[in-house]
Amino acid sequence: LIQTYKELLGNKRKMVHQLKRRYEVGLEKLLAAEGDVNVMKQELIELQPKLIETGKEVAETLKVVDMETKEAEAKKVVVQGEEAIANEKAAAAKAIKDECEGELAVALPLLDAALSALNTLTKSDITEVKSMKNPPKAVKLVMEAVCVLLDVKPTRVKDPSGSGKMVDDYWPSAQKVLADPNFVKSLKEYDKDNVRPSIIDRIRKDYTSNPLFTPANAAKASSAAEGLCKWVCAMDSYDKVAKVVAPKKAALKEAEEAYNGVMQELRSKQADLKE
Repeated sequence: LIQTYKELLGNKRKMVHQLKRRYEVGLEKLLAAEGDVNVMKQELIELQPKLIETGKEVAETLKVVDMETKEAEAKKVVVQGEEAIANEKAAAAKAIKDECEGELAVALPLLDAALSALNTLTKSDITEVKSMKNPPKAVKLVMEAVCVLLDVKPTRVKDPSGSGKMVDDYWPSAQKVLADPNFVKSLKEYDKDNVRPSIIDRIRKDYTSNPLFTPANAAKASSAAEGLCKWVCAMDSYDKVAKVVAPKKAALKEAEEAYNGVMQELRSKQADLKE
């Protein structure tokens, strides 16, 4: 019995010792943790001014970001407005351009046909006409019109009817024109955009309004006269269209300049927006 009591007592003492040790270890850990907490607390106290300052900086940054965002949105609205204006300007310019091209589409085929007719003229064709002493009326009429367009004055000759007076005769002048080796070239390079009103008015009054002044009628007398008649008619038609198109071309130039100005400003604002 005594031995059993001793063993039981020993076990109890051992258990108490273990519990005591656990308590001491736990207490040491609590004390260590308290020390760490105090250190952290001190560090937080020391960091608090920095945290407050950082918080202020963040707040200021957010204000700047918010302001820049609003500015960017405002710029975006402006850019969108500029884009709409640019699209309107582009559409206006295109409409004028299409109108000009539509008007020219009427005259240009006639002009191309006239130039093609000139390309068919050979040296022998020109020589044949130039050599005519008594040219048919159709040939004389065509060459008169050519001389008028080239601003070649008629030659003063004695009236063939025997009146004794001096009269204007385009045929001698026409022969000189036909003798020029650069005659056909001068017709091809004719400044059709700057024909004097007095010249084109006379062409319409005395020649293209004449029912006999047609390529078909001229062809009966000479193939060269046919080609030259086509050229005269083409100059008349082109001038009519050019006078209509000229102000439209000016409007087109103005519209394109306005469009380019808007686009330049738009690109600048788009670049600012991207930044």
